[in-house]
Amino acid sequence: MRLCHIMNDLLEAKDYLSLDHFIKTYEVSKRTIQNDLSYLMQMSSRKGYQLHMRRGRGYLLEVTNRELLNDFIKSLESDRLIDTKDRNKSIAVYLAMQSDYVSMDKVAETFQISKTSVKKEMREVEELLESFHLQLEKKSHYGIRLIGAAHDCKQMLADFFFENNPFLENAMQDILKDFAQVNSLLVNQIEKEDLNINYNELKNVIVWLQITVFYARIHVEKQMFMTSKPVNAIQRIAWKMKEMMEACFDIAISAESLQEMEVVLRLNVRAKQPTVSFSDQLRQDVDLFLMDIDKLYNTAFSEDQDFKESLLTHVSLLIERLHQKISYKNTLIKEICIRYPMIFNIAIRFSDMLKEKYNVEVTHDEAGFIATHFAAHMERERKSRILRFNRIGVVCSSGGGSAYLIKLQIESLFSQADVETFSFLQMDELERYHPDLIFTIMPLDRDFAAPVIYIKELLDDLDLMRIRQVLQYDNCDSLSIADANSYLYSIFDRHFFQIRKSDDYPALLQEMAQQIEESGYGGEHYAQYVMERESYMSTIYMNGVCIPHPIEICANRNLISVCILEEPICYEDKQASIIFMVSLTKEDYEVHKDITKKLYQLMNDEKRLQRVLRNRTLEELLIVMKELDGGTL
Repeated sequence: MRLCHIMNDLLEAKDYLSLDHFIKTYEVSKRTIQNDLSYLMQMSSRKGYQLHMRRGRGYLLEVTNRELLNDFIKSLESDRLIDTKDRNKSIAVYLAMQSDYVSMDKVAETFQISKTSVKKEMREVEELLESFHLQLEKKSHYGIRLIGAAHDCKQMLADFFFENNPFLENAMQDILKDFAQVNSLLVNQIEKEDLNINYNELKNVIVWLQITVFYARIHVEKQMFMTSKPVNAIQRIAWKMKEMMEACFDIAISAESLQEMEVVLRLNVRAKQPTVSFSDQLRQDVDLFLMDIDKLYNTAFSEDQDFKESLLTHVSLLIERLHQKISYKNTLIKEICIRYPMIFNIAIRFSDMLKEKYNVEVTHDEAGFIATHFAAHMERERKSRILRFNRIGVVCSSGGGSAYLIKLQIESLFSQADVETFSFLQMDELERYHPDLIFTIMPLDRDFAAPVIYIKELLDDLDLMRIRQVLQYDNCDSLSIADANSYLYSIFDRHFFQIRKSDDYPALLQEMAQQIEESGYGGEHYAQYVMERESYMSTIYMNGVCIPHPIEICANRNLISVCILEEPICYEDKQASIIFMVSLTKEDYEVHKDITKKLYQLMNDEKRLQRVLRNRTLEELLIVMKELDGGTL
């Protein structure tokens, strides 16, 4: 971020700033600062400023176009500059990209940090490299370099690519944009050989091929020529990919790299329609697990035969893969954790059952794949809740055009239902119609056995979305769509809103959870269940938003406890800025999903999130949450 900081220094200065000022401030060499200032002077004419240099005094910035300047500073904030939490991995990537020794000064200049900072972080970089069986070699007057097997280096790069490491993504940009032809050939060859591959398996193969090209560009490999014909489908596909990649990217792929490609293909490509056999014991274990979960969460997983067969097929193949030490990366794991928290908790329990019964260690990524099967069932269950209504009455002020418009809109939600409109004077007719759901724009003068939902006379798309949301709840009687989201905001409580300074994230979570449990909102063992869930996988997500919750739903009353941190806490290479601790009853799974959906929107909207962190009031938080709905308080 050094360029950005230099620009801000120049903007805030009322007089010239000397070269020595920047050297002392950023602890870098004179040459590095001169390079930075030279770059800023080159950019000045088209970025809304002029950078004046006066011998003996230094540098002074003159703003000529504030809008262009703001855009430029914003670009500097994100331009290939690496977060501290990603920097160790990025330094490892940088070292993997070097074909010879590189000096500490060069590393410091590349990452725009001081040489002192590089030396401090190098121990962590060494530990990181060791986890991939790689080493850091140091040589006086030469610098440092990465040594180890090419395969281990590629494995490290592939893992970091799946983690969306920004430094690696930036370095591979030209390869990624030109890889479509290779992708197409791979898919065509798999089909030609009558083999099968799913999306995640395909991504595993493609990423390995991309890393192979990236590595071969840096470390020139000895080209091999065909000495004998490929004898099986995997060898034929690998050879075709080798030829295409060499032609497209002007590289040579060695025999060792070709063998690695074959291994990756063998792990991810399989024969079509495999005969999956699962033992009676596995079926019995899954049935018992689902029945227990149904009792615990008030669900109906054990009654869905399609879901059970799909889950059994997946788990049977999963157990076989895990016994071979093969596991897949899941690029959607973070989103699954955020948007389906209860479902992911179930997947954690399911993974524990597999470990106990079948001696397999299910990774977080694989638990995410298991969660998608459970989520699919919940989506079907949600859809069935809406389809349970067959005779729908709509009460309007008259039977005119507005009534017909509402009828058409309601029919768009209930394609299989019979929808009839009634004026407020036709209550007898409505009663004889025997509706199982009623929409009305006004209070009714009698009670009906059917749920009643209050609506506006003119509905928009947001209203229709809220109707779907309301109907997902088991008890949707006497609800108004105007207040559909009010309940979400009502479970934020001023007594559970705090601004804190802390440097111990687990201790802060324990304290918040204990407060919820002792207040009577969280049930027995609430704090224990929160920490148990956190120990499995951190609930610190994007942009410092944290959503801790218990691994087992045990609340007595619904509550969201909020803590805004005065200074972000760094924990397990993640940064926590605001904590939303969730306490919900078993009956309110849908509310949990709605809340996490809202918080997912918030963490993706950095401007609004910064407003919340800057203003630090419950009122501002609720205003921002309401704005995410497209409305105002």
